[in-house]
Amino acid sequence: MSRVPDVSAVVAGLLQVVEEQQKSSGTISPEVLRSLNLVHSHSLTNALDLIDGNKVTKVVSTSGRWVYQVIGSSGTPYVCFPHSVFCQCPAFKFSVLKKRESVICKHVLAARLATAMGVTEEKFVSNEYIVDVLTHLD
Repeated sequence: MSRVPDVSAVVAGLLQVVEEQQKSSGTISPEVLRSLNLVHSHSLTNALDLIDGNKVTKVVSTSGRWVYQVIGSSGTPYVCFPHSVFCQCPAFKFSVLKKRESVICKHVLAARLATAMGVTEEKFVSNEYIVDVLTHLD
């Protein structure tokens, strides 16, 4: 019996290929973009727009803890965790959790793609800042 990989394994594999292609050629092949689009048809273009608009920041505290902060298209900042699909945005609650139309929202996808592409900006903050961000999650 053959095993069918779960979607998160496919996504992780695609992000690994994106990282390898970025390092070797500085571009992402059309084949990989098509594959990403198959998995993330609802959010890929929007995630790429967030990356192009420099809306993804890796917020790093003095202790080394970090989160992604992604500024949504409405200007609202969303916190995304490094190894989680959670996002505060309404699309996560509706499209990912409730309707199960998407695996991850555009904010998490943008954060992961920006990291794989090596274009994530870093902002260094105090430990208190990170604590404040985490205690105000909806």
